Amino acid sequence: MCEPPAAPGAEEGNLIIDEASGDFFGVDAEGNKVKLTLEAQEKKYLDACNAYYNDKKPILSNDEFNALREDLAFSGSDVATMNRMEVMFMVAANRYAEGKPVMSDEEFDNIRRKLKARNSLAVVHKVPTCRIDTNTCKADLTVDGFKNAALYIPAVGIVTPICIMITVIQELINGPMGPIIGLLVNLPIIAAVSYVVKNYIIFQEPLVTSGSCPLCYTNQNVYFGDIVFAKGDSGKTEEITTQCINTACACQLKASRSRMVIESAMAKETAAA
Repeated sequence: MCEPPAAPGAEEGNLIIDEASGDFFGVDAEGNKVKLTLEAQEKKYLDACNAYYNDKKPILSNDEFNALREDLAFSGSDVATMNRMEVMFMVAANRYAEGKPVMSDEEFDNIRRKLKARNSLAVVHKVPTCRIDTNTCKADLTVDGFKNAALYIPAVGIVTPICIMITVIQELINGPMGPIIGLLVNLPIIAAVSYVVKNYIIFQEPLVTSGSCPLCYTNQNVYFGDIVFAKGDSGKTEEITTQCINTACACQLKASRSRMVIESAMAKETAAA
């Protein structure tokens, strides 16, 4: 969460708080008071964080900043819970759109990759986007934590009975240990062996992701990796091709593991428009 410490001497940020209604107002170029929309409040909050951390020149007082953050959190805005890296990314994206870049493309892409790996809401677009110049539509992929964890079930199912057999043999030789002690002794072994079996024997470089088809918006899973050394999609694990699970759409999809995006050719009617 962006949370600048006390900053006495902050410059006036043209933020006006109506104590009666709790609404936030700004001042336009002509000096008129204008009520801020939620998007405008988010931009003001991001600018305040950037001014403190990067410009070293606060634009809001502590009371203004705290009131703005609390109002955004109450409104359900994701911006109010963003950390410093997410704020840097959002500010850089906004400044680039305004024609005022604040970092190089390499720095921007590096931050984006780090945030994408963390499933950060700052870089995951909820709605697919299309580009006419490349004739493609794309949507973001996110890691499906539940289904990735479920990949351990076959490995645990194989390893656990073996460990139980070993425990029984140990008890016959050394005497009974008790179920709790036996579990504590074998748990690290079960975890370590299950990890090896899951990642190197049953699956190879497994990753289950989730995303929407860029054309019909149908949510679906995309699996990267091999199964029992059987190469999927001609042995590719970085980029794979698949088909939308919606039979009414059934478009060809191309998914990238490093970029965490899923792409398709633009629909003819969309391209024509």
